Amino acid sequence: MKILAVTIGRCSGCSIMIDGKIVYAVSEEKFSRIKSDESYPKLSIDNALSYCKIQPNELDKVLIAGNRLAIIPPLLRVYTKFSVKDHLKMMKDYWYPKLINNESISMLDVFRDRIDITRYPLDQPFASELNVETIEHPVTPESDEKISNFFKMAISNQLGISTEKIIHVEHDTCHAYYGFYGSPIRDDNTLIFTADAWGDDLSGTISIFDKQNQLIKRVKEYSDRDFQLARLYRYTTLLLHMIPNEHEYKVMGLAPYYNGSKVQEVESIFDKMLTLEGLDFKFDSSIKDIFQYLKENLDEFRFDHIAAGIQSFTEKMLVEWFSNALEKYNSDTIVFSGGVSLNIKANLLISKIDKLKKFFVCGGGGDETLPIGACYNYAEKNKIPPEPLKNLYLGSDTKYTDDELKIFEKYKITEFKNIEQILDLILQNKIIATCRGRLEMGPRSLGNRSILADPRIGENIEKINRMIKNRDFWMPFAPIILHEKQELLINNPKNLESPHMTIAFETKDGKKKFPAAVHQADGTARPQILKKDVNPEIWELINAFFIKTGVPSLLNTSFNLHGEPIVNDIKDALHVFENSQLDALWLDNHVIEKNASNS
Repeated sequence: MKILAVTIGRCSGCSIMIDGKIVYAVSEEKFSRIKSDESYPKLSIDNALSYCKIQPNELDKVLIAGNRLAIIPPLLRVYTKFSVKDHLKMMKDYWYPKLINNESISMLDVFRDRIDITRYPLDQPFASELNVETIEHPVTPESDEKISNFFKMAISNQLGISTEKIIHVEHDTCHAYYGFYGSPIRDDNTLIFTADAWGDDLSGTISIFDKQNQLIKRVKEYSDRDFQLARLYRYTTLLLHMIPNEHEYKVMGLAPYYNGSKVQEVESIFDKMLTLEGLDFKFDSSIKDIFQYLKENLDEFRFDHIAAGIQSFTEKMLVEWFSNALEKYNSDTIVFSGGVSLNIKANLLISKIDKLKKFFVCGGGGDETLPIGACYNYAEKNKIPPEPLKNLYLGSDTKYTDDELKIFEKYKITEFKNIEQILDLILQNKIIATCRGRLEMGPRSLGNRSILADPRIGENIEKINRMIKNRDFWMPFAPIILHEKQELLINNPKNLESPHMTIAFETKDGKKKFPAAVHQADGTARPQILKKDVNPEIWELINAFFIKTGVPSLLNTSFNLHGEPIVNDIKDALHVFENSQLDALWLDNHVIEKNASNS
């Protein structure tokens, strides 16, 4: 059975499952080169079918992840680069009058100059199928049906298939199924948590895996009116003049730089807004406009106070929530998915819960992985044995011809023969990038589309930030660490698996042993703990580095320029190579080096 699944909106993309196995998954941004692209995933679908050599008429089913699909916000962000200023304008000119003054106002009235309501960014005009003037908050069953039909028509027209083949899978169901089948855990009574800002009127769920019947059963769900944890973090991100739904990781990275008494003061403000009793969250219903409330109550605090406060509050709430669930359901095992699962510092504290023995956080728990979860859910319902994910190398590969290689002709090109070539460059403190094998799914580079460097040299933080990434100075880099040698660098008493850089760990003298790959404020690290069979060549490279230096690790960060998606193919790689001060590029069969004259 061949299944195509898509997500439309935040991080649009698709996946393909064949007979219970995920064989392809990618986000639209990798082809469009638009960060977090929210447009209809036409390019992803075309490339997925081409890579898997599937004709559209061979598809047995097409799944849409989510029942409630937004129109107006994605349209705004598709047609224009939606800035912090734009988000602030939306809060001031749309949400405030709507929530506080009960004004009947359209988002299109606020951003009339931004989009053409007669069209949607597809190859064909589908505007006749949908009057976007009528699609507003709050949504109705009628508007949901209009939007559903709109996208079914788009898929039908692109693929030439009947709309009867196309069905929806609920948002948090997708998160839960990806979280579980994207993990190596198959224990009975495993708790599966999802948490995000919104999705089909829910912001969180708890499910349990029934091993005997091979079923995932939802036992608790949370309305997005009550479970506001992710939204609090989102609006705090905007309050700090960072882009919400994108820069929350910056707030998390900033938080450890302050640990004074102001943390508790800021945290107490959030405590008044959201409480937890047992497994029940309750949000203060008197607060109509969260952003305005935060502006008024956090005005006296410095930016680092606010970052530390929201992070501390989030950690506290998640630890309490998870602890209470472990007790109620008599479990000792958790998997975690959804946007909130990307908070690696909170995951560190969750991992320390006494009762918790096994804990796995899936890679890329945001909406880009919803199609994978949709496939797994459909497989379970239709008695198709699901094959769990073994890794996240699920995108296109980097196969290239000699003619295509000529785009690098002004640089030194050497045939790749062995790992020693790459090792020598790193030992010379060269900054190298990799564009080899299949593209990683999700927001993290896992060796195939990575920038690698010597983690022992602290100056590499500034070097990479200034000359290549152009990032905020407080943002840390992360290491790849050999699974077999992890005890030399990190504390992992429960032997948790973290192959996708989703959990922070305390380090063993990390600021001295591998300072360029740890957080400079608290000395923690967010490692990719790598087993040999997952990525043999990268494992061999790090092992060779370990033999030479005694450090079983390399600095690893995503291969991209700031604000751009991770590179997909060698053309994207050339773009970053030429517009940064990278020293070398490792392709499948070649090593590219800059000469002194063009470095």
